[in-house]
Amino acid sequence: MPTSTAQDSAPTLAAAITFVSLHASQNDLDRIYAAAKDRAKALRETRAASITTGALIRIDRIRPQYLVGLTGKVTATRTARTKTYVTVELDEASTEELRATRKHPIPDDVKRHKYDGIPASCCFEQ
Repeated sequence: MPTSTAQDSAPTLAAAITFVSLHASQNDLDRIYAAAKDRAKALRETRAASITTGALIRIDRIRPQYLVGLTGKVTATRTARTKTYVTVELDEASTEELRATRKHPIPDDVKRHKYDGIPASCCFEQ
């Protein structure tokens, strides 16, 4: 006699998307949105807590957009109120990329530029 396990009865992502697309009421959507927002916040907090000095990171989900994709090494962290910020020593390729934007004056002889004030939640370990 077959038995149902928690894994068998757990909804799949496809089933959840189908439900949202075809059956969810406005009240359901409001609850789903609130739950997704809470989950995204928890993931950001977990990601931020995992970033430590020495970590190799890629910057993403940040404004200004020209910082997205830059990579480097975390050289310092600091907490201001409830958020953690990092100083990133950009690798040579990212330093060149940032220099090319002309948004920050970086002298030509600088190979690895230090950028301060990146939210740790925007840092993804490589």
